[in-house]
Amino acid sequence: MGPAHARQPGDPGLNVADEVGVGPHPEPWPDDPRLDLELLAGGDRRNVVDGYRYWSREAIVADLDSRRHPFHVAVENWEHDLNIGTVVRNANAFMAAGVHIVGRRR
Repeated sequence: MGPAHARQPGDPGLNVADEVGVGPHPEPWPDDPRLDLELLAGGDRRNVVDGYRYWSREAIVADLDSRRHPFHVAVENWEHDLNIGTVVRNANAFMAAGVHIVGRRR
């Protein structure tokens, strides 16, 4: 079964234990501008920590940006592009302020 035929949450035959995330938020909904109304109504199936459930992507990014550490990651003499994504993801996971690739590409 390819991605076009991937099962979606709520599909018949899909085991509830196989679903990721949380379902629709019970009403009344919280009054918080960070929350996404579509996620509150339909459930939040994203891979986010519970503290960010139902938050809009923009609100999550803004919150993370407010907590970033002041260090930057610099990589020098890079020979292959294969691991650039790994370095960027790890720097983001440790909340670095930025990533810099120094020197010429080979």
